[in-house]
Amino acid sequence: MTRLEFLFLIFSSCADSSVFGRLSCCQVLLRKVFVNHSRLIAVLAEARVLLANPENDFLWSSWEDSSDAFEEIDGLLAQLELGRLPSRGSLTVLFLPTGPMQEVAISSGWGDEFLELANRFDAAMNELKPVETCECLTNPARDLASLHELGLDERYRQISVLACPACGQFWLKYLYENEGFTASGRWYLGAINAEQFSSLTLQNAISTLEKLDWYFVGGSYYGGQVSKSLGKILLPAY
Repeated sequence: MTRLEFLFLIFSSCADSSVFGRLSCCQVLLRKVFVNHSRLIAVLAEARVLLANPENDFLWSSWEDSSDAFEEIDGLLAQLELGRLPSRGSLTVLFLPTGPMQEVAISSGWGDEFLELANRFDAAMNELKPVETCECLTNPARDLASLHELGLDERYRQISVLACPACGQFWLKYLYENEGFTASGRWYLGAINAEQFSSLTLQNAISTLEKLDWYFVGGSYYGGQVSKSLGKILLPAY
């Protein structure tokens, strides 16, 4: 699924039929998909421009040359443009004193520009406040909105994606029930990110859940209780 297709899916999944209603609905959901990393993206893009100068001296840098620098920076930019925040360490190391970029800057005569860019980087990182814990992470069965139905897998288990209307968190739900057996109903619900959502299929849904750090389980099979689990999901053969 391309980024454009993913955006269209989010837009078309909102229940309100009016354009303005759908845009209002999407505002919360897209906050989770494409977090505003525009300042970080701008800083890294400018760093890339400075590092592209053919007169740069990489002798004292851990980067061998501009291609080496581009590989690292482009990887970070790709994650940010998908709405994912790379590890803070992988970002911060670029702008540390005597880090790979400052070494190039000092050797190449643009040390002042580097310091100004590093200050802007610090400001952009400080804007990334920790997201408050939403109730959906402790009480997931309440108020989640249906976002996308993938359908039934080969064993007639229903797979869908839900979204929290408060924080925009995506939830992958895997539902199994056999009406011929009492208390057979069970569901599995795991928090997924935008990248996992965009690549989700009927074939990889259960493995996606199993690879999460944890997921919720519930249903009549568990006596109506909701708990956390992880790892392999074992379902009956019937």
